[in-house]
Amino acid sequence: MALFRMRRSVKCLLKMLLAAVCYAVVVVGILTVYNMNTGSKRLTPFRRTEGTQPVCNDSILSSISEAITSNTSFCFEVTSAIQHCTSAGYLNYDVWRQMPGYLVDDMRVRRSFPNHPDIRKTTDTLRISFSEVAGDSHVDGKYAHKVYGFLQPLLTGYHAFAFNISGVTASYGLELWLSNSPSPLHTRKILTVEHSYSPPKVEQPEWWQFWMSTPTVQPPHLIAELYTSEEIWLDAGSPYYIEFLEKAFDGSVVVELEWKPPGSCNHIQIKSYSFLQAVQLSNVNANNYVISSMATMLQGPLPSNVLQNHKRVSFIGEMNFSTTDLDVLPYCNFTAHYATRRTLTQRQVHEHVFVSGIYPPDETINWDLRHFKIRRGEYVIQEKVVKQIVNVYNTALNSSTKHRGSVEEVHYVEETRNLHHGSRFLLEFGVRLNGQSDLVHTSEYVYLPAKSNQLCHTANFNWEHNVFIYLIVSLKNLGIWTTHLIHNIEHIQRVTKDFNVELVIVDFESSDLNVEAELSKSSLPKWHYIKKSGPFSRAGGLQAALDYVTDPNSIVLTLDMHLAIPPGFVNYARKHVVKGKMALAPMFFRLDKGYTEVHIQGFWEPYTFGIFGMYKSDWDVIGGFNTERYTHKWGEEDVDVAARCMNHGYEIFRIRYPGFLHYYHSRKGLWDSKQ
Repeated sequence: MALFRMRRSVKCLLKMLLAAVCYAVVVVGILTVYNMNTGSKRLTPFRRTEGTQPVCNDSILSSISEAITSNTSFCFEVTSAIQHCTSAGYLNYDVWRQMPGYLVDDMRVRRSFPNHPDIRKTTDTLRISFSEVAGDSHVDGKYAHKVYGFLQPLLTGYHAFAFNISGVTASYGLELWLSNSPSPLHTRKILTVEHSYSPPKVEQPEWWQFWMSTPTVQPPHLIAELYTSEEIWLDAGSPYYIEFLEKAFDGSVVVELEWKPPGSCNHIQIKSYSFLQAVQLSNVNANNYVISSMATMLQGPLPSNVLQNHKRVSFIGEMNFSTTDLDVLPYCNFTAHYATRRTLTQRQVHEHVFVSGIYPPDETINWDLRHFKIRRGEYVIQEKVVKQIVNVYNTALNSSTKHRGSVEEVHYVEETRNLHHGSRFLLEFGVRLNGQSDLVHTSEYVYLPAKSNQLCHTANFNWEHNVFIYLIVSLKNLGIWTTHLIHNIEHIQRVTKDFNVELVIVDFESSDLNVEAELSKSSLPKWHYIKKSGPFSRAGGLQAALDYVTDPNSIVLTLDMHLAIPPGFVNYARKHVVKGKMALAPMFFRLDKGYTEVHIQGFWEPYTFGIFGMYKSDWDVIGGFNTERYTHKWGEEDVDVAARCMNHGYEIFRIRYPGFLHYYHSRKGLWDSKQ
């Protein structure tokens, strides 16, 4: 009986042991299948031992490639050894300082991009800090970067790229472009990020709470984000052109360009499993060298509110539109009764600049004008008034013994009105003359007396179509903006073919740029450099430029250093400066901090007369700039000029010019500390 019981116990024990073994086999099988299906198998063949350096040879790459080919679900964790599985290499790294805006398109509209960076270097990290580069802090947080060159992957298969962003929130734009070959012309955008950030508004305490309240500091908003691209097939050993563009404004953000090569379970530094090669600039002029790629080109047209393509701008300014006076109207003398000799103070000047009307209307009547108490915005001429003028002009045209034809296009009409005496018009028409296939473009001043329907050509009020213009500026230590101005004038001349222009720069011993050398290497056919010593004086510098000009029959136009000047503006100045009669003081649109012509926000500036144009003979009549009163004082010297201009009986024409923008800038470096 005891033996039977022992046998039964052993038999039960054996059954339990067999069941346990079977269960273990099943569990192991399930886990093995699970691991294979989920791809959780890890390969870490490159364990680093003490005293050894990581090596990335053909056998290592072959083992990875074989593992990927045999098992598509395979992936490996990146260790410190794998991170160094790369050959040495570099990419080009260009930097621009003091570039406004935070979108990549803000870079593309700058004339210093992509040819004229402030810094050219190379990098092997593909890590960009928004706040500093090479230990050099950027002024005002306005900067841009371009990293470009050739990427040669070491593995064949699908690669995914990524922006790894960390730091304190800023406004920024990022773009990554990749070619399917070594050619930059075959690039396409594979990854883009745009982020606009405004700090939260802080409620200000009431005046009686201010002394009892404790100021609170808003903590910075920290970010850590990863943006990934689609997977892209790349062949091992093939070079691909790559371009990384970054534009930022304020904040402190770090961006690392990473990728996920075949077989990797996570994103790693892009130099891992790749060979980087910079563009060789040794055989070219580095200052003027640029790779023509799709990434550097403006992506589509500018927003409509920039108005660069508005027909008002496209006609009234371009020199390549040859204009003529058809001389079909009778002549009459014109007197600007609103421009008479008077004694005005500087405070009264703004109230005595008369408003003009325009047709056709444009978006500048919709842009923000924050100073509503001053009559600064032009009005829109009624269409029925324009039709009446066209009818009168056509009647005169068909009654003329010189020409016959009709007005087919109304490009632009401008009216300056005096309710008691009549209106002066600037008429710009496209006229079809009988027997001619091409339109003749007219641009002439006419006068319509009050209570009359007869237009007459103003015999004593006309603009000179080819008059020479001097553009004058006074500066000190504004190197980047000096280069910007020179490039701007170069662009105007390339577009308009207008070479009756000379840029005159008065420099108070700038130490940040060799201004004369910058002018020498430019494409400007006419320029003049004047060097002055001592503390900066805008009035003194501009007066020195006025003294340089000797031709009384030329126009002298003062400029600011921080402008975006549209191509048509120079010829626009010709049309609105009349010898002995009228000066020009156009309004510009003052951009808010961080905004550009790509992304507009700001207001029309009604108070400044810093942009001021007159004939040289008229500058002499009013006495030029008051250098005794404004020896080293900045400000009000422009209003003083406007007041003396009016007190001598000149009319000041003032209107908003589309696309004429003023960039926000720091005042650091503009004056000496005592000023």
